[in-house]
Amino acid sequence: MLLGIASIAGQQKDTIQFHDGQEFTIIGRFHTEKTYTRFPAKYETTLRKEVWGLGQHSAGISIRFRTNSSFIAIKWTVKIDAIMDHMPFTGIKGVDLYSYLDGKWKYVNTGRVKGKRNEFVLVRGAGENYREYLLNLPLYDGADTVMIGISTDASISVPQERYLIAKKPVVYYGSSIAQGGCASRPGLLFTNILARKLDMPFINMGFSGNGTFDLSVGDALCETDAALYIIDCNPNTKRELIYDKAVELVMKLHRDRPEVPVLLVEAFQYTNGFTKPADSDNTKKNLELKRAYETLKKSGIKNLYYRKGDDLIGDDYEGTVDGVHPNDIGMLRIAEALESTIKKLAK
Repeated sequence: MLLGIASIAGQQKDTIQFHDGQEFTIIGRFHTEKTYTRFPAKYETTLRKEVWGLGQHSAGISIRFRTNSSFIAIKWTVKIDAIMDHMPFTGIKGVDLYSYLDGKWKYVNTGRVKGKRNEFVLVRGAGENYREYLLNLPLYDGADTVMIGISTDASISVPQERYLIAKKPVVYYGSSIAQGGCASRPGLLFTNILARKLDMPFINMGFSGNGTFDLSVGDALCETDAALYIIDCNPNTKRELIYDKAVELVMKLHRDRPEVPVLLVEAFQYTNGFTKPADSDNTKKNLELKRAYETLKKSGIKNLYYRKGDDLIGDDYEGTVDGVHPNDIGMLRIAEALESTIKKLAK
């Protein structure tokens, strides 16, 4: 017997009414198509195929709604039923739910995963008061359909409060780390943590193995009326390419959206080895990123900022799953390390 599993089968069928998640407010995407993908269809022909495929994952996308239902059930399907050997299914293809209580977002429950088709009762006994909710979608698979079930004698609607909706988004372009590897559940992805902390939507452009300063991804960034662009592509980019690609991407952002500040973020030091930090590949990559930053500043680029990576993951070697990808401790540390910088720049 699996303790904590809550099946919809245990609820009387005639007491549940289901609503398509697309009826409510979708945050974490820059387009309005009725999908949970990170790019609209027009980008399929302009992105590298690997980025397009990863863009079908719903990392960073969430559903905001309001209901007075005493219970909330979720039925969701994922696109590929992905499996990874270093990340929990609840992070890869699960969902989790938060409610706004006592002035902040509080975690409620996680939808456990059975496979491609899933169902779970996330809330029971909530009473009849209206509450604001945030449902975070899978990180390393794509939510295909999402249905939210409530009591037949309750109502559900778009949010009444403007939490996570009122401000311009921060767009975060990066690697597998930024996509969410290896958070145990979606709400613990560091961009999702930051969104709740700063009450500001984040558009997650993390692409596993493929965050490489692509100008085609830059087109998507420029299509977004953002508060801040964050570029964190060193982990996936060959050292000899970083300088040229970083300069080219920032120049594009400056031409198309000169009013939006750009923050370049270094890679943190990986912990899975005995190499001295000064000799590590990430140190050498970071030197190339800093060189690009200095060149851009000397050329007169405004609204450009730089964030070192030394403190992002901590120094006790406990912040990763495999020496590279953050666990939940690491995700929280990255969020806490970046919070003050983003708060200062994203206005």
